[in-house]
Amino acid sequence: MEIRDSEKRRARNLIWNAAADYSFEPDFKAYDEEGRADLYWNSIIGAVRKNYGAETIEGLFEALHGCTQEQLYEQLLWLGLENAVYQREAPRRPALPSLRRSYARRVLTENADPDPSDVLAVLENAHFRRALGEADPAMLPRDRELLNALEFPPDLDGPAIAERALDFLHTYFHFTPGQTQAQEAEERRRHRPLLALFRRRSEADLLPSVRAFGHGFGEHLVKGQGGGPDAMPAQRRLTDYNQAQTEAALRKYMRGYFGAPLYDQQQLDALERELCVDDHRGCHLYYATGDDTPEKLKGYVAAQRRNALKQMELNRAAYEADAVRHRTSIRRLTARIRNAMLAYLQPTPVRSASGTLDAGRIWRGIYLDDNKVFTRILQSDPGDLSVDILLDASSSQIDRQAVVAAQGYMIAESLTRCHIPVRVSSFCSLSGYTVVTRYRDYFEADKNERIFNYFTTGCNRDGLAVRALAKGLEDSPSEHKLVILLSDVKPNDVIQINQGGNFVDYARDVGIQNTAMEIRALTYKGIQVMCVFTGKDDDLPAAHTIYGRNFARIRTLDQFADTVGALIQNQIRSL
Repeated sequence: MEIRDSEKRRARNLIWNAAADYSFEPDFKAYDEEGRADLYWNSIIGAVRKNYGAETIEGLFEALHGCTQEQLYEQLLWLGLENAVYQREAPRRPALPSLRRSYARRVLTENADPDPSDVLAVLENAHFRRALGEADPAMLPRDRELLNALEFPPDLDGPAIAERALDFLHTYFHFTPGQTQAQEAEERRRHRPLLALFRRRSEADLLPSVRAFGHGFGEHLVKGQGGGPDAMPAQRRLTDYNQAQTEAALRKYMRGYFGAPLYDQQQLDALERELCVDDHRGCHLYYATGDDTPEKLKGYVAAQRRNALKQMELNRAAYEADAVRHRTSIRRLTARIRNAMLAYLQPTPVRSASGTLDAGRIWRGIYLDDNKVFTRILQSDPGDLSVDILLDASSSQIDRQAVVAAQGYMIAESLTRCHIPVRVSSFCSLSGYTVVTRYRDYFEADKNERIFNYFTTGCNRDGLAVRALAKGLEDSPSEHKLVILLSDVKPNDVIQINQGGNFVDYARDVGIQNTAMEIRALTYKGIQVMCVFTGKDDDLPAAHTIYGRNFARIRTLDQFADTVGALIQNQIRSL
């Protein structure tokens, strides 16, 4: 089976994402019957590594090496590991149950009536029927006993699950690591002495690196091809080269999917050294220009880019379909902002040692030695305020893409009409990269239409996105700064956080607290922050934790101008 390099890269990325580790070369990758990276199984492979440890799992499968039934045993054990790790990961990964159901339906379609003599097919069929909540098929009592023993529980750690797996093979297949291989080798020598004299490898050693797995293929790293500090120099150079090639391929993918880079690689490296530290160590950054110019792309990235371009068209079409109400909202929001500016940013007379002489205060200079007998106008004009708008572009917003794009556009257009400098960006995270897409900059008043280039994908590392935004605020032309986020407040990313030597998922309370910390770092600098909440009721407590009272939920378009206007008015009052 010939597998394309692009599919190998995709399988590697899927495993890395699930493992929350991008520093290793996977020793096993899964593909469907057409040679495409299998989304579900590669996610399981990465999750197994993350939950049970690389050394434990590698040791487990190494124990099978060289026996005549190696291929059967490894597929059986992967069914057991899948059962255990799925139960651990499903609560943390909302997409996993859907992926499992989809794969299970495919198994039952292709393996509806397995041969009773094919133990792997029988167990696989029954296992995935259970995954779909169906009753067990007609099975021999021993097969049902096998399946019950094979479906490992989720509460075992790495060493315990490896021991459970080997006990399973010993109990039902009489396999003992080392001993079984030695007995089989002795049998070969007894029955084929001349052949054994010249052979240096067993039949199992000659298993192809790409061989049957599930309803597709598994690609096994040939022994000796791995890298790491203990590898031979030539192997280590090869692995380092492959890692560099992988990084280059990822950057090429980012460019094809999100658009041309905003910064060159040297600038990006400097930003990563400054920002990807502490809780964001191991993360990467990519800044995109947000253009919608279709490049000549091929393969998977071409399909992804086509979907993104299609969403951009849908955003514009949805806005135009309700253009009258959208434009009314812009006019009303513009009026609210102007009123706030007149009330809180109007010129203020102050006493000073220079300016226009105040005749009524001359006596204070003569008798009280007070030199502040002049009046000076303190100008607090719109030019003293800039606004950054940041749109959450993670997959959790997939059903609200057109709405978020329209809301971002209406806010930016209203601020532009008030002559307030505005920068608009979005963020998501993919394959360990937090991607910041910039649609318009502070003085690009004619670029608001580019906000409709917004589309969603991947996860969202809110804390790193806010940290990157804070760095970008150094470019602001104004003394006073306001940040407006449009977010569902569900931080979730594959790169874990190291907390005292323990790696924890960047999700739920951990992600919320990290984001809240980054928001507080902004407010400590005197930067006003507000959120237009686009999420569900369950996430309202998270919005309170991160933004306090400075957020609002927009339930209908008719509420938009008044609700957002009131928030902006409150923030301007606080300047």
